[in-house]
Amino acid sequence: MKMEDSKPHNIEEKLRTIEKRLIDILKNFGYLKGRSSKISEIAAYLYVHQEVTQKILRKLTGYSLGTISTALRALEKRGHARRYRDPDTREYHYELNGTLLQITSRSVPDVQRYFSQMREFFGGIEAKISRPYIPEKRGYENIRQFLNEMNDIIPAYEHALQEIRTMTLNIKQEAR
Repeated sequence: MKMEDSKPHNIEEKLRTIEKRLIDILKNFGYLKGRSSKISEIAAYLYVHQEVTQKILRKLTGYSLGTISTALRALEKRGHARRYRDPDTREYHYELNGTLLQITSRSVPDVQRYFSQMREFFGGIEAKISRPYIPEKRGYENIRQFLNEMNDIIPAYEHALQEIRTMTLNIKQEAR
């Protein structure tokens, strides 16, 4: 019985660890584009959680409300986030506006390398969360949805990036 009681805690802890790793990947991806690491991290949390408040972001990131507010305004100004006020709590809620790639990419070779690293990492996560008792745990659905989206998105982006790279090489060869 004691072993069974410890499993849910360990699993939820592992899911939080996986979520943190996903956030780190997305934050680094944004940083490759030249975004500040704080804005990239906040955008990553918006992407993974789909909707957050400044208080939730403060709890998740440890950043001050001023830093969070500034980052959210920057994301709103670029059209990457939108906010709305909850009529019951009068608190602002923020959602990601646009796609992950619009918010986070840089050069073709950098992005291709990063996609390769992401694919490898996500494969490891898939193996870990495929255990029968994991789907019942809190946080599983967010991670599962995120992985499903990445499994659809990454191959399409890799193909598009390869096409861009091929076209660029052809243009360079024709110019010679």
